[in-house]
This record gives sequence, structure tokens and C-alpha cells, in this order.
Amino acid sequence: MRFVIVGPGALGSVIGATLSRQGHDVTLLGRRSPHLQILREQGLRIEAPDGTSGHVAIAATDDPAVVTHAETVIVLVKTGDTIPAMTSIRPYIRADQNILTLQNGLGNANEIRSALGRGPRVLVGVTSQAAMRLEPGAVKHAGEGPTLIGVLDKRDATAAAELARVFSESGFSAASVPDIEHWIWRKVAINAAINGLTALGGFENGMIATDPSLLDAAEVVAEEVASVARERGIELGGMRRAILETAVATARNRSSMLQDIEARRPTEVDAIHGAVLASGEETGIATPATQVIAALIRAKEKSVATLEYAGVD
Repeated sequence: MRFVIVGPGALGSVIGATLSRQGHDVTLLGRRSPHLQILREQGLRIEAPDGTSGHVAIAATDDPAVVTHAETVIVLVKTGDTIPAMTSIRPYIRADQNILTLQNGLGNANEIRSALGRGPRVLVGVTSQAAMRLEPGAVKHAGEGPTLIGVLDKRDATAAAELARVFSESGFSAASVPDIEHWIWRKVAINAAINGLTALGGFENGMIATDPSLLDAAEVVAEEVASVARERGIELGGMRRAILETAVATARNRSSMLQDIEARRPTEVDAIHGAVLASGEETGIATPATQVIAALIRAKEKSVATLEYAGVD
């Protein structure tokens, strides 16, 4: 299958390399950057979860016209970049293509559909694969977990099933599911808890599994999200076990939100915690712990941005 991955960050690079190794035609599409330049000239160095390293030759470009030839476009940009990214590729999108979002947060599929119009199929997925950027041109596959693919329109179920099959045959644990909203909210609950705490504390995911007080705090945040989802008719069940399993599976990973803070980049706090706060307000569900986490992350974003502006390393 011919893929273009929009967003060649750590996770996009890992997914692209895995698909490429299985013989699929993969191109990474992103902004000009040292990472993209090294991918073009030298390929990708990837460290596997078991610590072994390998090298993958993979196509990379900043030319959005490359999506013309793709059968499936996988969207993995940060949520705040969704609209600009989709606007750039819209002139080259065909009606028979699949657009699959594996982004964090809520509302990405609707933004993609709004930007691209009624043409291509928009498939919605969540993934528990974890990845870290080591340096430009090098990433670490820091944890493995299921990738679930669903649809906005039941008529697209066959396309979702076929894509899940391709992922599975490439070595990912993957499946198509009819209740993707459940899994989106479940991931948001886990991300709100783990990403928020690790970004503020500066530690790897695994610490939440080994520190009972941190696990308790993560559970409080995730249960707030579960309460909002329940009010919307989506039952997530108890979240403590889900948090613990995720923290163990991605123990050596530094969450994407922590990586953003460390790199002095904007985080996805609005798409995760902010979206939960907005939904809680709509449904009348109080979310005080989520509000505290969101406020602290936004303050930390401002503080590290100020340090960068002042030239403090």
C-alpha cells in the first residue's frame, strides 16, 4: 500500500519505518527541519523497544504534492497543526483516498473533514505505540500497544478493516472497531492523566506504575474524564488498571507532552485537557483536577518559552 505520513515526528517516523520494512511505499511529509533533512540524506536510525538499533531508508519531503499518489494519508501532526497541514495538502487529495488520524485529543476527525471537504474517507484511530525523538534522524520505539481504527461513516468500515489488516501484517497489534468513540475517550483519559503528570513532574511514564501516590493522582484525573464521557453516553469503566497497564507498557517513554515541554514547544494541552474541560462544562460535570493540571501545564509552557526568549539554556 502507498502511504504518506503527515507529521514525521517520533511516532510518525516509527510507524513509517515499520510499514516500510514490510515493503509498503511510505513517504514522510513535514516541514523543513534538521530531522527531515537527515531522513532525506541518511535515512532513519531507529532503536527498538528491546534496545537494538537499526537503519531504515525512507522517503521524506516537504512537498505536499506527494499525497497525490498515496492510497492512505496518516495524520500525525500535533493537533494545533491539523488545519494548516490539511490546508496544504487539500489541492492534492483525491476522493478515493483514506485519511487516517492517529492524533491525540478530541475533535481531530471533524477538523480534518472540515478542512478537506466531503471528498476522501476520514478514518479515526487511536494508537498506544510510544516513541521518542533521540536526535535529528534518530528515534526510539519506546513502547508497544494496540492500534484501533474506526470510522465516522459505517460505509467506510471495509476500508478501516483493510487498513487494520495491513497494520497487523506489518507487525503492529491492530484491529478495526465499531465503537471508536469509546477508545478515543479512553485514550484521552489516559493521556490527561499520564501526559499531564509526567510533563509537570519531568519523569518517565513508568514512575506512575511504581509510585502509589502518583497512580492515585493519575486515577483521579482519568476518572474525571470518564465521568464526562459517561454523561455523553460512553462508558469507560474503571481507569486505574488502564493507567497502570499503559504506564508499564511505556515505562521507558517520556510522554509527548513532556517531550514538548523539554523542547520548549507548545503542548497538546488544549486538545486533551482543554477539550475535557469544555466537554465537562457542556455536560455539567465538574473537572477540578483536570483544571489544575491544565493551568499548571499552560503556566509551564509560558515559563519555558520565557526562558528560551531570554536565552537561558
